[in-house]
Parts: sequence; C-alpha cells; structure tokens
Amino acid sequence: MVHLARIIAGHPLQFLKFCYSFLTQSLLDLAERIFLPHYPVYQSLRTRIARAYLAAAAIHLPDIVHRLPVTACPSGRARKVGDAHWKGYVVPGSHTLQEQESRGKLVVALYAHGGGYVRGEARQYLNYMERWISVAVNRGIDLVFLSVEYPLSTEAAHPAQRDSFLAGYRYLLDQGMPTNRVVFMGDSAGAAMSILSATELPALNLPQPACSVLISPWLDTSLSLYAAGGNPLSTTDYVNTANTSVPLMFGLFLGGKKDGSDPDVNPLCRKPNEMHFLNPQLILTGGAEMAMWDGRRWAHLCGEAGVSHELVVEWGQLHIYAMGSKWVERRVREKTEERIISWIDEWTS
Repeated sequence: MVHLARIIAGHPLQFLKFCYSFLTQSLLDLAERIFLPHYPVYQSLRTRIARAYLAAAAIHLPDIVHRLPVTACPSGRARKVGDAHWKGYVVPGSHTLQEQESRGKLVVALYAHGGGYVRGEARQYLNYMERWISVAVNRGIDLVFLSVEYPLSTEAAHPAQRDSFLAGYRYLLDQGMPTNRVVFMGDSAGAAMSILSATELPALNLPQPACSVLISPWLDTSLSLYAAGGNPLSTTDYVNTANTSVPLMFGLFLGGKKDGSDPDVNPLCRKPNEMHFLNPQLILTGGAEMAMWDGRRWAHLCGEAGVSHELVVEWGQLHIYAMGSKWVERRVREKTEERIISWIDEWTS
C-alpha cells in the first residue's frame, strides 16, 4: 500500500485521468447491461470491468498494475543471480538450486516477462509465480522460477533480449540442471522470446528444454494484420491502442536492423521443416485479445512441423489472462493453472 501511495502521489494528474477513464467506461458497460438486456453478450461484465481498469492503466498509469518498480523485495522471495552480462531472480530465493533438488522433483521455469519489450521487470509477477509454485507442490513438483531481467528495447534492440534469456539458460545448465527439468516460459513478448531462444539453440549446439509454456505469445513483427486493415481485437482487449502502439514497440525491438519478416525475429515466418526439433509447446491465448491470431498461427505452424503442442483459446478472455490475476474468474483461473502445471508435469521427467 505504501508503494501504491507513492505511485499516486508521484503522478496525481495521471491518477485522476486513470480514475476518470476507468469509472466512465465501467459505468458505460454497466448501463449497457441494464438498458440493453437483450443485447448480445460476448464477455462477462467482470471481464468488461477488468478491461476498463487495465485499459485506463495502460493509457494513463501503467505502473499501477504491478506496482513498478518492485522495491523492498526480500531475497527470500527473489534472489538475484547473474554476472556482468546478465541477471535474473530465482523465485523462491530462500534455497539454492542444489538445496531445492534434494527436496523433490525439481523443475525450473526460465521466465521472460511481457511488456512489449519496452516495459516491465523480472519481479513483477512474483505473486503469480508463488501461486503456481503452490499448485505444483500439490502435484509433487518443486517448481522454481528463474525470471530474467533482460534489457528493454529502449536500451538495446534485438538480439539483446534473446541473448539475456539464453544466458539464463546457460546458467541453469552450468548449475547442473538437466534439460528435462527446464521449462521455457513467458507472457506476450516474453513468450515470443521463449520461442526465439528455442529456435536459436541448434545454432549454439545447446539442447532443447523439456517444454514451453507460452502465455498470449505476441509474435508477428511483420505486422501483417495491421497492414491489412488493422487489428479488430483491440476493441475487445485492454490493449486498445494496439493499432498504433504495436508498430512502435516492434520498431524499437527491431532497431531498424531487421526486417519484420525475417525468421530470426519472427517465428511465424519459419518453414515447418525448420522447426521439427522444437520442444513441446503449450499455447494459451484469450479469445478477445489482440494477440489471439498470433497464438493460433503458431499452433498451426507447430502442427505442420510435427511439433507436439496444445492450443487453448479461452472464450472472451483478455491478453495474458492465463497469468491468473484477480480480475479473472476463479473457475477460469483454476482451470488454467491446473493445465499449466499438468503440462509441466507431463513433459518433465
């Protein structure tokens, strides 16, 4: 609460705009349900209110959602690791990987956070990670996260982000982690980073991890959807600025050095026969989110390549719904987290 108060005090005008936008859109959604009761409904009122909140935050006060920057985080929750070339946080940070391994079936999820490559930090999802860890314990899995603090594209363009993620993978291998107990995981741009890193492994003579968990993968740097009339799902998602913001974010990521159709940056442009080596892919996307078509296209490409995969498209849900925030209906959250942990259990041995 103290950090929240600091964010509000530091940005009073933005906070007022955020409140105005959130309340106005919420009232409009509520009025629609009251005065147009027979109007076709696609999303639940809870999801529409969540969209109003997250959209207002994205436009006016993005730091308020995850209380960024993360401060006063004890090392017992997230312990910093790395060197001069990369860094990340082990969650939970109370034990070394060797100590964790002696306690049961140890699985490490190498995690890349989302944020369009321009925002976010490694510890922003601590609450979600700790929830997944608790669910995994019930299945006899000692799940640990290594969340990579990669450079944002405002600091460096591709491949700096991928290189940091791969440095985290090398760190795990150097620590003696067997690849059949390592999972690549990420959300949005972080999910794309997981894929880009996995496709780079053969060139580095490194083995594939056990599997991947991809939450709302945001992949198409060629902007094919935006060039062909725009992304209509921006009207049902909280990323309602997608038609203007996505080209800008991808532009920073590419840094003017790569064409958006280059397979090095766009996995959707790979040929199926170039992907047969990939690890099993769990793809989770919301039916109402701006990156839904990216997830569907990636699943289709995996199918053509003979890569084990599963696609989950959740009805009416928003971008990165599978993180399981409190805005998501409990039924959906529990079903999704159970699928994620089951997938990890299935492919790690």
